Amino acid sequence: MKRLLLALPLVILLLLNACGNYPIGGPSPNDTTAVIASLTASVWTPTISPTPAPSPAKIVEWMNTELSQADSLEQTLDAKYLVVDVSFGNGSSGLAEVMRVDIRCECANGGQCCYPERTFIAAINSMKKRNDKIIEQVPATVGRVKVICYDHMNQFATMSVSWADVKGYLQDQINGYQFGSRVVRGDVP
Repeated sequence: MKRLLLALPLVILLLLNACGNYPIGGPSPNDTTAVIASLTASVWTPTISPTPAPSPAKIVEWMNTELSQADSLEQTLDAKYLVVDVSFGNGSSGLAEVMRVDIRCECANGGQCCYPERTFIAAINSMKKRNDKIIEQVPATVGRVKVICYDHMNQFATMSVSWADVKGYLQDQINGYQFGSRVVRGDVP
C-alpha cells in the first residue's frame, strides 16, 4: 500500500506531462514572453466601430414629443413649435458634416412672436431632454448644427453652432452662457 501511495504522484506527473509539449517545469520563458506580448497587442489593438446610420425620423419624433409636452399656457398665449425635418448634409468627403434641423414656430392668436433665438432654444431644449438618444444618432463626422427657423411655412432665419458645443451643452459640460455666446444668427440661406 505504501508503495502505491509513493508511485501515485509519479504516475500523475507523467500523465500531466504527456498531455502537453512542455517539460514538467512549465512553458519556456520564450513561450511566456510570446503569450504576454500577444495579450498586450490584443488589448491595444483598436476595434473599429462603424459610424451609426442615423435615423432622422427618430430624432424628429423625439424632439416633437418633447415639444408637445411644453407648457399649455405657453402654447396658448405664446407659440407652438414643431420640428419639420432633420437631415445630415454631406460634405466634399461624402460624409455627413452638417446636422440640419428645420423647426416651425406658430404664434398663438396670429401674433408676431417667432424669433430665431427663441425657436433655436425650443429646438435645443427638446434635444436636451433626449440627449443620449440624439447624441448616439449623430455621426462622428458631423461638425455643425444648423437650425432653420420657420414662421408657419416661411423660412426667416438660420442659427448655427458647432456640434461639439451642442454636445457639450446637452451633456452639461458647458453652461448656457458659454453655449449662447457661440451661437451665430444668419439670414435665410
